[in-house]
Amino acid sequence: MASSGAGTGRRDVSFISGDAACAAWWYPATQEPAGGRRPCVVMAHGFSMTRGDGLARYAEAFAAAGAHVLVFDHRHLGDSGGEPRQRFRARRQRADWRNAVAYARSRAEVDPQRIVLWGFSFSGGHIAALLARGLGVAAAMVLCPFVDGWARVRATPLRLSAWIIPRAVADLLGRHTLIPVTGPPGSHGAMTHPGEAAGFAASTTAESRWVNLISPALFLTVALFRPVNRAGRIGVPLWVGRCTDDASVDPVAVGRLADRAPRGELHEFPGDHFAPFTSDDDAVLAAQVAFLRRTVLEPNAIHG
Repeated sequence: MASSGAGTGRRDVSFISGDAACAAWWYPATQEPAGGRRPCVVMAHGFSMTRGDGLARYAEAFAAAGAHVLVFDHRHLGDSGGEPRQRFRARRQRADWRNAVAYARSRAEVDPQRIVLWGFSFSGGHIAALLARGLGVAAAMVLCPFVDGWARVRATPLRLSAWIIPRAVADLLGRHTLIPVTGPPGSHGAMTHPGEAAGFAASTTAESRWVNLISPALFLTVALFRPVNRAGRIGVPLWVGRCTDDASVDPVAVGRLADRAPRGELHEFPGDHFAPFTSDDDAVLAAQVAFLRRTVLEPNAIHG
């Protein structure tokens, strides 16, 4: 179910990350801040998607529960700066996350000790990687997280991999190259499993800046992106959401992430990878708001 953010007090803000500005929405907590500064949830979308693709619904719910919310676009995507457009570089995106956290902490109305990260799909993988490397926050929520690139490589048809690799090499060597993000099974694209093209299309809203193009250099190293293997180093409360019919990320790896993280908890929901944005069921939202209340919103919440 889409939401435009109208009537929530949402404001456009931005912060600098490296060589460009990341565009963001700021949702102030709609409850009066009893006792001063409030927690802040920092959010970004998954692979190629933008802040306009269903994130407003979640941000509004978190703000209504009493947290400030920062929703940003990674560089090269959506409304953020960065040239060339539609470039995907995992390290740059993780730097965007660090700078988003720093920006949130710099705001006078935010309690810098109560920052919560929220990520879907590849952003969920970024969060797991950052937490394992010591990024200090109070808690995190990862929804259908991409945490085992090797599993995705194994599930990709060899013919498609053979088509992507030379384009990925060209992109890595500096010749900006774009391929489709998605398409039907048998077509050329980064994500062509059954249901993926329809899922991307159904997740976009009137505010969407999503473009069905992405640079492919990532695919030369994606098999090595396996933050699930370092989950034991994640010390903060970690909410992990898994959908029962998800064919885009490895469900076994998602479960292992929750099991291996010392304070991980696994929540399962019906539907495919995109169900959290295409379904009217509020079960995911309710579970995440409950997690926020337990970890950072209630007076006696223990965090960090």
